[in-house]
Amino acid sequence: MSQDLAQPIHWQGRQWAVTAYGIEALDGMYHVPFSEISPADDGPAPWLEALRRRYGTDRNDLDAALRVARRILTEAAPATM
Repeated sequence: MSQDLAQPIHWQGRQWAVTAYGIEALDGMYHVPFSEISPADDGPAPWLEALRRRYGTDRNDLDAALRVARRILTEAAPATM
């Protein structure tokens, strides 16, 4: 059931993966680019709330993917002085 995911795959859960693109559903139906993911938890993003409300969404898996994506964004951010 898994679709082709953007490479490299940084993390893969039961329903979601974190790829070079951002967060992708393994079935290929939903994807969120890194440009829409905030590196900090500054409140629920509209896309996140919409995906959490969808029937069949594994919320724990989605939350884990978001944590991994945020860690990648934080590590990729240039250090400020």
